[in-house]
Amino acid sequence: MKQKKIDSVFIGGSAGSLRPLREILAALPETFDAAIFVCLHRAHLNITTIATLLRPHISLPITDAEENEPIKRGRVYVASSDHHMMICAEQIHMRRGAHENNFRPAIDPLMRSAAVYRGTRAIGVVLSGLMDDGAVGAKALANVGGKILVQDPLEADYPDMPTAVLDIVAEAECLTIQNISARLQELVGQDAEPTVPVPWRIGVELKIASMEGNTVSTEERLGELTPYNCPCCNGVLWEIDDPDYIRYRCHTGHAYTAKTLNAAQEKALDEGLWSALRAHKGRAELLRNLADRASGETSKKLLEQRMKKIEEDADRLEGIIEGRKLEAYTKS
Repeated sequence: MKQKKIDSVFIGGSAGSLRPLREILAALPETFDAAIFVCLHRAHLNITTIATLLRPHISLPITDAEENEPIKRGRVYVASSDHHMMICAEQIHMRRGAHENNFRPAIDPLMRSAAVYRGTRAIGVVLSGLMDDGAVGAKALANVGGKILVQDPLEADYPDMPTAVLDIVAEAECLTIQNISARLQELVGQDAEPTVPVPWRIGVELKIASMEGNTVSTEERLGELTPYNCPCCNGVLWEIDDPDYIRYRCHTGHAYTAKTLNAAQEKALDEGLWSALRAHKGRAELLRNLADRASGETSKKLLEQRMKKIEEDADRLEGIIEGRKLEAYTKS
């Protein structure tokens, strides 16, 4: 049997990652004999694609990935807006599955697909970014013998993501951007280690992201039911039985680490408070209008009392909102 080679690179990043990604790809020669898959967090309505931004700066052909596109070495494939990018044996799949870690595309689904279909032939790279998307996926890839490289947190604009990987992937290599490019060229083409069996959980979570085989009974096998609700769909959350990282999934497939769940809950609470304040102000204005038009003094007085009470509640809500804004400011 022909010896398999390291021939696949999976790169993930978020805030502050576009510049280092450009520098890494620009340093790779036209003869670089690996397929490269890139997932960067991005705004849903961003019209200019990452491939378009990078194309003038690199020698390798680069494209926005498409559903069922054949995988070829020596090309760069970029996850499209609002779609998870995953691979199978020979093709790329783009799926509008549930958000993971508050993003779509997310890095974890891409890295899991690398673990399932490339294993020891794969290299995972995690660049600058906030929170910790990519850490669980990098751990999954490392568990099946893939190589993991991370941007040195000291040079990253936002060190959260590479730091999260270093915290749970003992074998991850911490490198400067220049050294990442050199290390990729050193590793690609080397003989791959023997294949490692893929843990059941990694394959199941890949299917969930691909919108295949997602049932309540699946979540029950993945972990234990919690008292928490999914901030996105309000479904119940299961805590995944994962010794490496605290994380959660709902029955529709939304996935969170503890950090991203906290961030999503904060956002949902903020939106709820503003919604409640808007409702109180609208309610108070309606009661004022009714009181002004009331024909009897008793009715007028009762309406004004109710209006005053709602205005007091609105003032309390504004105080809570201001307090949360001040707290967020002092933490930053």
